[in-house]
Amino acid sequence: MKTLVVIVPAYNEEQSISKTLVGLLSVKSGLSKMGYKLIIHVINDGSTDATEKLAKENGEVLVITHKKNKGLGAAVRTGLESANNINADIVVKYDADLQHKPSDILALIVPICDDEADVVYGNRFDKISYSMPFVRKVGNKVFTNLMRWLTGWPLKDSQPGIFAVNEIFIKNFYLPGDYNYTQQILIDACHRGLRFSHVSVSFDKRDTGKSFISLSYPLKVIPQIVQVVVGIKPLRVFAPIGGFFLGLGIFVFIFQIISYLFGYTEKPVESVNLVLGSCLFGVQILSFGFLADLVVKMNRNLIGVINGNKGKNN
Repeated sequence: MKTLVVIVPAYNEEQSISKTLVGLLSVKSGLSKMGYKLIIHVINDGSTDATEKLAKENGEVLVITHKKNKGLGAAVRTGLESANNINADIVVKYDADLQHKPSDILALIVPICDDEADVVYGNRFDKISYSMPFVRKVGNKVFTNLMRWLTGWPLKDSQPGIFAVNEIFIKNFYLPGDYNYTQQILIDACHRGLRFSHVSVSFDKRDTGKSFISLSYPLKVIPQIVQVVVGIKPLRVFAPIGGFFLGLGIFVFIFQIISYLFGYTEKPVESVNLVLGSCLFGVQILSFGFLADLVVKMNRNLIGVINGNKGKNN
């Protein structure tokens, strides 16, 4: 049988973690019929309550503990790494707050089983059972539109608490930010040429615990998005910046030359420092971008070779 690992990031979820694990184990037989062995990894992200103790009471669950709270992105990264270490065929990330239904996992993995997708995100808005707060609804809409623009994928929900990825994704993923994971995974998968799909999932109101999303969410997520883009496609960031300053210097130079030829100025180039500074800065940024792009490609190739050798050894 193939292996399906469900990773459950948990931070102070003592009120819901036991029910979450019981619910996940209830789909064990359904997954077995699909040819998958269920393994559950709980990532206890520095909880200060009884989350770790309650999770460990379930003998079928592996509990991995961060000594201190690192953030949801860090917990998901640890979960993906732990799943990759046991050569998981599919990894499902599942929230510990009881907002999703375990049975949705069976439908979520179908596009991967049918070899139609490498990354599958749950779409909450077809089956949501409550009225999402206005601020969160607007925030989700903004970030979903941003991700749709950056990836070109037909995204309807970019921030679900449940997603599935295959072994192709986990063998070489890039998730540097500790705060959130959803946008990082989408950008990483897109720029690696992977396939994406949506599956409608149920979404209920949170009755226990506290959401990590706050008004500071955009301020923390946007730098992570930039970091991922820079780490995967440096030219996507540096080329526009370098091109702008180089273009500005050339534009000013040509404009002032023309002004001099028509007798509007006394010197061919009056803003010498601006022209030279802008052009040199633009060239430096472009050069840095090309160098960073080369380094990223070399590292990707090296990681691919290492993972390939690991696969042969296994």
